[in-house]
Amino acid sequence: MLHQGEILTLQRHFQYHIQNAVPVEIYLDNVHIDIGILTAVDESFVELQGTLYNRGLFIFISRPGY
Repeated sequence: MLHQGEILTLQRHFQYHIQNAVPVEIYLDNVHIDIGILTAVDESFVELQGTLYNRGLFIFISRPGY
């Protein structure tokens, strides 16, 4: 489990957030893009609210309690 503000990097981080409905904040070059509950993940992409985000381009931050 990650704590508030930690960056998701491993597949198990993303899976944990999906299974437990933990909110994730998404950034691109230090610019806030979106926040919400992940619905799907694979090796290259993360889905949040119907939008796909490339795992290599965006930063995903754990936001439990949001």
